[in-house]
This record gives sequence, structure tokens and C-alpha cells, in this order.
Amino acid sequence: MTLNGIYSLGTKALMNAQVGISVTGENIANADAPGYSRKTVTYATSDSFRFRSLYMGNGADVQEIARHYNYYVEKQYLASNSETSYWGQQASSLSSVEELFNEKKDYGISSALDQFFTSMGALSQDASSDAYRTELTEYATTLSDQLRSLNDSLTAAREAADSELSDQIDTANQLMATLAEYNKSIVGNSTNTDLQDAMDLTVRQLSSLLDVNVIHQENGQYTVLTQSGQTLVDGTHAYKLAFEGPQSSKQLTAGSNYDGQVYFEGTGSNELTIDFVSSGPTDGSAGAATFRVSLDGGKTWLTDENGNELTYTAGDYDNRVSIEGVSVWFGSATDPNAAATTDASVGDEFNVVPKSGLYWYKTTSDKVNISPNANSFASDDGRLGSGSIAGLFQVRDQSITAYKEEMDALAKELIWQVNYQHSQGAGTEHYANVQAGNKVNDASIPLGDTQLTFADRLTAGGISLALYDKTTGDPLGTTAVDFSSIVPPGLSSFDPSQHSLNDVAAAINATFPGQINASVTDGRISLEATDGVQFEFAGDTTGILAATGMNTFFSGNGISDVQVDARVLANTGRINASVVDGTGLVASGDNTNALAMTDLAEKDVTVDSIHSSASQTLSEHLHSLVSKVGTDMDTASRSYTYSSSMAKQLDSMQQEVSGVNLDEEYANLTRYQQSYQAAAQLIQTANEMFDVVLSLKS
Repeated sequence: MTLNGIYSLGTKALMNAQVGISVTGENIANADAPGYSRKTVTYATSDSFRFRSLYMGNGADVQEIARHYNYYVEKQYLASNSETSYWGQQASSLSSVEELFNEKKDYGISSALDQFFTSMGALSQDASSDAYRTELTEYATTLSDQLRSLNDSLTAAREAADSELSDQIDTANQLMATLAEYNKSIVGNSTNTDLQDAMDLTVRQLSSLLDVNVIHQENGQYTVLTQSGQTLVDGTHAYKLAFEGPQSSKQLTAGSNYDGQVYFEGTGSNELTIDFVSSGPTDGSAGAATFRVSLDGGKTWLTDENGNELTYTAGDYDNRVSIEGVSVWFGSATDPNAAATTDASVGDEFNVVPKSGLYWYKTTSDKVNISPNANSFASDDGRLGSGSIAGLFQVRDQSITAYKEEMDALAKELIWQVNYQHSQGAGTEHYANVQAGNKVNDASIPLGDTQLTFADRLTAGGISLALYDKTTGDPLGTTAVDFSSIVPPGLSSFDPSQHSLNDVAAAINATFPGQINASVTDGRISLEATDGVQFEFAGDTTGILAATGMNTFFSGNGISDVQVDARVLANTGRINASVVDGTGLVASGDNTNALAMTDLAEKDVTVDSIHSSASQTLSEHLHSLVSKVGTDMDTASRSYTYSSSMAKQLDSMQQEVSGVNLDEEYANLTRYQQSYQAAAQLIQTANEMFDVVLSLKS
């Protein structure tokens, strides 16, 4: 080998050692950098050359700077990371919601409910006590205030979830756009390890938000999809996710020429699939089309308590129907108050999403709802299944909204039970006039078909009024309202499927001519006694009084507006602790109705909500819900702990491959340093040999 060959060997060895030292130094410098993957230098023996009859070595060349990464482990980690974020988001969000239901010894809705019934019991012991009456209104006010406050807090929590969802979806879009840019840069630079690190770190960040599936292309690009198949990043194109408000859509069957649209009011946790099972107009008429409803995209259909499939009549705004807490009706394609001009056909389908949702845009105009749906499996319906975004949807729809709906159902039952019983009694003063607190949407249609919150509680039966001489207070008689003169004839008692609010007013006027004047204004019924006459309600088996808000204790129709009736607050004598007896008198100190209202505390009632239906006391219903909140929080926390442990284990497995071990790097640094010194020594030796050769020539 010539001196030039020795110089070449030394130079290569020197440069190889420099590369090794540089890569090792980079590993050491990035030991704590997130997403950094360990690099090592791979050397390969250079081609030998022939010297005379011998083949001489030509040193070694740097073959590649290898990046250590296990994509099989990473695939498992991404799934586990999404699951961890899913449960972690729920645990984090539910922790603040749980505080709203934190029942302290002397404070909280449960305590307020107990105090309300305890105060009612005290009044039943001394029905003439003004102090007990005042105390009852104070406890009732506390109870109603706390119910409304809880509703406001849950509403705020839902709005906060919506805001965070919007932010996280924006972040997901940014990460998807970043990956598309990386895909653009990686083509022709597939050995750029820093770019590969950045891409994998971005995918990890995206997996915290969404459940992702990554496909590694031969050119180094990543194709990223959701686990249910929606493409998020493909080459240099990033698809769009959008957080959009409540909306509806339609899909008409072949041959249908229906030109209408579905409209809705209210929010809910469920999506409604409406499928027409009979054709006809959608105006609520006798021959109107009918439809069924599914909460799981058409896999199953809502049924009644006997398991029979429920069907609904398609109506306009005045004939809208309530489905899972959402009012639904049909109008023209451009006007919710105008009727469609053509009939709906069997098989016409509409989808109502009464909440903000996540939509994947396949094109600028073609979008797909991928919001998690608790009523079906994500893998079956193309919805998100994990990630913090799915966790937030779960908290918003199946926790916060569910709690809100169940508390609303509880408040409705409290209002109905107390008001119904209260309306059977009488106060310490007689009425000269009274107006209903609740209005109907149409006073000319049967009361059972109106939009009264408690319309479904109305029953066939009778309602009686007792009249009194205003001056002496002497009873003038107790009479049941006679509906015989009202169409249809022959019905002396009230029938909610036949009689309207106008009919009720007309029947009262016919029964008490010249004594009580009943009228309906703006959907509310009013009763006014003539001069010299006063009246009391002497029993109502129909529920008209409680449903319309007359002679009641609470006003409002649910948790958002419940409060003590203004007439009771203004005059505690309007608390109906007594009843009208058989002679028409209201005995002083009579506690009959107060006892009946006190007994409501132990009465088993059915609180129907979208998420539960059970028969137990109001207090037991409340305790069940509080327990459910705690259980949901515990489930989320335990699931987070488990999934987090799995994710950490998988990350540790990845770190065993890609992580930097400083002890190992220090050893490598020493080895490369020694190689560098040896290469330098080789060059030094060659220099000395060259000097000897030069000295011989001289």
C-alpha cells in the first residue's frame, strides 16, 4: 500500500469518527427532547483494490444514519393514547360537574327538598300559623332557587364543553395541516430523521384528540385516517373537521316529490332518525303522514311500554310533537311556518341533530356527521370512538346533558305532584279572580293535544267550584262544571281528547251564569266572580288546574323556571292547607290538604326521562342521580388510570428502542474519541514515513 493509501485510510477513519461523535453528541443534546428518536451510525466496508497480486482494504464508509423506531409498538401506543385521552378528558370535566352535586350536611338540593317537606309537615300540625306558612315559602324558595342554579351551572358546563370542543377541533385541523406540509417535505428526503421525528410527534399529538390509524407510504409520507375510516391526511392534502350547530337533513326515497323540511326546537343528547311509515300531508290533519323514530341511526325504533313501535303524526308548528325532549314539526323548504305543498312518501327519511356536532368534510360540500353516538358503536356507524374530543362529546351529551334532563324530569315531577295536590285544596281567603299561569298554543284544540307541558297528565273527570257570599262568607253551593252543552254533546265530564280550553271556559260560564265569568286571552284562562260573589276550587280530578297553573303552589314547567307562585309569595293565605268540605265550608285550621302534600315526600312516583325511568320517592330519585354522577366520575377515573398505565408501558417499550441512554452514549462517545485518536495517529505515522522517504532522497 502506498503512502497515499495510508493517508486515505486515515482520513476516512478520521471522518467516520467525526460523524460518530457528531451523531452521539446530537443524541446526548436531545436526550430530554420530546419526540426525539435515537440515531446511530451504520458503517460499511469500502470496496477493496488490487495492489499487484494482493487485494488491499480501502477502509469504511458511512452507510446511513439510522433512526431507531418501532412502528408496530407505536401503532399500539397511538390506540392506547387515544383511549387514555378519552377517559382523562372525562375525568377532568366530570370532576367540576361532580362538585355541583356535592351534597353537604346542611346544604344542597337534597337537603332543601327534605326541609321543604319537613316545613310542609310543620304546617300540617298548625295550618292556621302565619309563621309556618312564611317558613314554608322560604324553604320552597330555597329549593326552587337551588334547582334553577343547578340548571344554570349545568348549562354553563355544557357551554364550556362546546367551547373546548371547538378549540380542540381547531387544534386537530392545525395538526392535520402540519402533517400535510411534512408529507410535502418528506418526498425526496425520506432519510431526514429530524422530519420523521416531527411527523411522529405530530401524529402522537393528533392521537390525543382523535382515534387515528396511520399508514406509512413507501415515499415516506403518512396517510392518516380515523379508526372508523375517515381520511384526515392523504399526501399533501389535509381534510377538514368542523364543529357545527344543531341541524337537520333529509334523504327522500326514490320517486318521492316531497318539498317540505323538518324543523325542531330545543336541545337534546340524542340524534333522531325520522322514517315515514305512511304517506300523506305533514300538516297534522286526520289523514297526515305518520313516522317512526330511531336513536341509533335506524337499527332500532322507539317503542311504548308494551314494546309496540311508536308512531307519530307529522304536523305543522301548531301540531308539533315532542320526541326525547325535542319539539319536531314540518314546514316548507324555506319557511318553518308554511306547510309543504306535496305529500311525504313512505321511506322518506329525516335526521335531526339537536346539538352541536363534529362533521368531516369529504369535499367542500359533502359532509359526514362523525360525532360520537352513545346509542351505537363507533366502528359500526363511522363515528369517533376515542380521543379527548370523543371524551368531551361523551361528557357533554351523556353526562352533563343527561344530568340536566334527569334533573328537569325530577323538577317537573315535583311541580306536578305538589301543584296537583295543592290545586285540590283551599286557602284562608276566597278568590275574586284568578288567571292561569300557563298558556296553550291553541285554545280551540283539545287540551290533551296542546303544547302544555303537562298535557299528557290530563285525564277525563270532573272539576268543581264552591261559591260564597262576598259579604257574609256564607257558602252558596258547590257545583261540578257541566260540559253537557259543549260539543260533542252528551259528555257531562271533561275529556282531554275532546274538550279545548275554550270549551272549559264555556262550560264554566254555562254552569255558573251570572256568577263567574270565564274567558281565554292569549292562551290563558281567567275566572272572575261577579259583584258580591267569591269562589274556591273544590276538587279537580282532571288535572286542568295543575296543568294550566291555577290554584297552584309552584309556577314554571321545569328546572329552568321553577319558583314559588307569585300569588303565594304575595299572600301566604293562598297556601292551600285546607279543603272545601261537604257543606262548602273551608274550616279554620283544617290541615287535610297540608297532610296530603306532606305525604308526597313518601309517595313513589315515576320520573320519566330519556335516560331512566323508575318508581321511587322524589328524594330517592335525587339520591340515585347523585350516586350516578359519582359512579360516572369513578368509572372515568378508574378507566383513565388503567389506560394510562397501558399507554405508559407501551411508551416505555418504544423508549427502549428510540430513547436515548446516556450511559450508552457516553460509552459510544469514548469509543468514537478513541477511533478519532487512532485515525489521527495513523495519519501522524504516515507523515513520519513520508518524512523518512524525503530524507532518503536528499
